Amino acid sequence: MEQEQNEYTPTAFDIETQSRNIQMLKTIVPYMDSARQKGFALMIKFLELRNVAAMFQNAPVSLSMCSTDDPSEKRMQLLNDIKRFCTPAEQDSIDMMLTAFQMFSSYDMFMHAPTAE
Repeated sequence: MEQEQNEYTPTAFDIETQSRNIQMLKTIVPYMDSARQKGFALMIKFLELRNVAAMFQNAPVSLSMCSTDDPSEKRMQLLNDIKRFCTPAEQDSIDMMLTAFQMFSSYDMFMHAPTAE
């Protein structure tokens, strides 16, 4: 099985739900004795979950990253964003999908273009 290490890059969701304090708490976990790690790690996850609930409890939240309403454009933006977390082989597969989507889109535009008469 192919195992690749990718540098951690926080997502928009992580940026909204994480804090500097939570990151510091996560740093402490490996330094604790094993009997206390589980409880401490669960407390950290609870704090993250609390942040998520608070984010959606207030005014309507939009985590929208897309500047378009076009579903095919959103699909392509999503795949490009996901690629950051993929292995090189997975990135190649996504690139092939993106190329196919672009070809289908170009073909569709060509076939449905208005003709001059």
